[in-house]
Amino acid sequence: MPEDDDLATLKKQTSHGDRIDEAGAEEETRDFVEDIVSELEAIEAGQQQKTISVWDGHLAAFVRALEENPEQMENVGHALQQRLEMGQEEADRSEILRLALRVGFQEAAPEEFEAVREAVREQATNGL
Repeated sequence: MPEDDDLATLKKQTSHGDRIDEAGAEEETRDFVEDIVSELEAIEAGQQQKTISVWDGHLAAFVRALEENPEQMENVGHALQQRLEMGQEEADRSEILRLALRVGFQEAAPEEFEAVREAVREQATNGL
C-alpha cells in the first residue's frame, strides 16, 4: 500500500502544471520573505515600531484577568511555550501575547509563518 502512495506522490510532483504552480509559489514566498526582511531592517533602523496593537475587549478582559491570577497566567504561558517547543520560563503579559500570536499564526498559516523564520535567519546572516 505505501508503494501506491509513493507512486501517486511521484505522479503529482512530476506533472507539468504542478511544477509551474510550485515555481510561482516559491517566487511568491521569496517575495514575502524579502518584504519581511525589509520590515525587520526598518524596525532595526528605528523607522518602524516593534509594537503592534489589538482592539479586542474580550481578549483585553482575559489578559487582565490572567494578570490578576498569576497561577493561571503561568499555566497559560507554559502551555503556549510548550506548543512552540520552548523551555518553560515565567511569562509576563507581553510574552503571553507574543506567544499567543505566534501559536495562532503557526497553526492557521504555517507556510506564511515559516517565512518569518526564514527572514529572521536571512537578516541575521546579512551582517556577517
